[in-house]
Amino acid sequence: MRKRNAVRAAAAALAATMVLTACGGGGGNETTAAAGGDTGSTAAGGDAATSGSGEVGKTDITFAMGADIVTLDPAGQQDTTTSVIIKHVYSTLLDISDEGELVPDLAESYELVNDTDFVFKLREDAVWSDGTPVTANDVKFTFDRAKNMPKTKSNTSKVKEVVVDNEHQVTIKLTEPYAPFKSIVANSNLSIVQEAAVTAAGEAYGDADNAVGSGPFTVKEWVPNDHYTLEKNANYWGEEPITTSITCRVIPEGSARAIALETGEVDLVWNVDPTDCSNIEANSDVKLLSQPSSSIEYLGMNVTKEHFKDQKVRQAINYAIDKQALVDTIVEGRGTVANSYINNTIPGWTDEVEAYPYDPEKAKELMAEAGYPDGFSCQLWVNGDVRTRSAQMVQAQLAEIGITVDISTMEWGAFLDALNAGEHEMFILGWSNGTFDADGSTYQLFHSSNHGATGNRAFMTDATVDELIMKAAQENDDAQRMEYYKELQIYLHDLSPWCPFYYKNDNVGVRADLQGFKLHKGASHYLGNCHYAK
Repeated sequence: MRKRNAVRAAAAALAATMVLTACGGGGGNETTAAAGGDTGSTAAGGDAATSGSGEVGKTDITFAMGADIVTLDPAGQQDTTTSVIIKHVYSTLLDISDEGELVPDLAESYELVNDTDFVFKLREDAVWSDGTPVTANDVKFTFDRAKNMPKTKSNTSKVKEVVVDNEHQVTIKLTEPYAPFKSIVANSNLSIVQEAAVTAAGEAYGDADNAVGSGPFTVKEWVPNDHYTLEKNANYWGEEPITTSITCRVIPEGSARAIALETGEVDLVWNVDPTDCSNIEANSDVKLLSQPSSSIEYLGMNVTKEHFKDQKVRQAINYAIDKQALVDTIVEGRGTVANSYINNTIPGWTDEVEAYPYDPEKAKELMAEAGYPDGFSCQLWVNGDVRTRSAQMVQAQLAEIGITVDISTMEWGAFLDALNAGEHEMFILGWSNGTFDADGSTYQLFHSSNHGATGNRAFMTDATVDELIMKAAQENDDAQRMEYYKELQIYLHDLSPWCPFYYKNDNVGVRADLQGFKLHKGASHYLGNCHYAK
């Protein structure tokens, strides 16, 4: 679990089974090119050597990621890179354990008192990094603010009102029954913020010098596109971290990250590129940890643009791309072809949808039927080395059916801003569902109310899609919910706003003697117990 030792984790899990209803999930994050492109599986996952006995030695940890964070304001975050720092600096009402289960965090318990009202009882010992208490007023402020923020409004769209019952209890009233809500509150962009700090900073909140959290670490510094450093929060209310400081170095090139790990410049690489996995496996000084991820890598199409309004064009592109070749070449076999729009680790995924086969001749037929027998020219926007390599394969394969693709590679923040503006035609991106509810793989990405920054980068508007998403979200019978998601996946497969590529594995590289690190099922790994033996 993210913030507690084994004993406390067991107690929390027990409390969860007694107090919390069956967990689902909701919310998700875009993955960076490095994180999204990383796949791998030689080890079945597991811990780096855990701390058992002996004296603790080095506790200042440095790790590497492929891109920089975009903000220190939780409500401004919707990407996996930034969620790493948010999860270490802030706390959420509920959390997701290493095993993918819903567990207490700032809220020690909750109760669904009727179809629409959730009562959350807050911990009375939780304090901010400045030592002041976390109160129900901060929770109300967080959710009221999130309703008006582009990257959080979808997660709070069903929140009608937040009522402060007392200093340590809130009632969140929804506009309608919404089954995924209990897990949506665990999403990192709904981390609770301090009303006083945000109000004082105004629109500037999210800089290194004004971020106030209630998590196990505080922000010491942030040098954009270079590094950030976290320090142990002396006022943290939970189990004290073993790690005293965490520094993240931004190293965009995958091979440079791997070399930094092998030479000992960094203790951990969050996202090992597939091309570097075998080198790490062959080096006894380091270790590759790998597990199936909850993410999907895909080619998205902006259905509002001229060429991509036609469903036959989108289907043709699905037939024209050899997904298995992408798995074999780009991720070196460390992944599986995606058959659907939901990852196969998420409840609600169905195997009754078959991935489009590689069939260039069928693709040409559909292009001719759509009125493009000679093809057309278009733009493909990407970020990072891994997705640029994917884009080059897509470019070559689409050329076979007459589509000329011009590739533009952008820096991560600029890439997201460009997609938000909706000027793109095609793009390659990944989506990670860290809370394991199918709503987190569908609502933000395909509902017509979520165009742009909220998640629907295809800018798709379809009444049937909207209806199925909402039927599933409002259904409390789990079996019926799964039927709705199966129907939705079948329909999306035919509609083809994306060309799903593959379900990747998460690869993390660590120094062989690093202790205290454990893979999180949703790739929300906690670094607060990383250390070396003396």
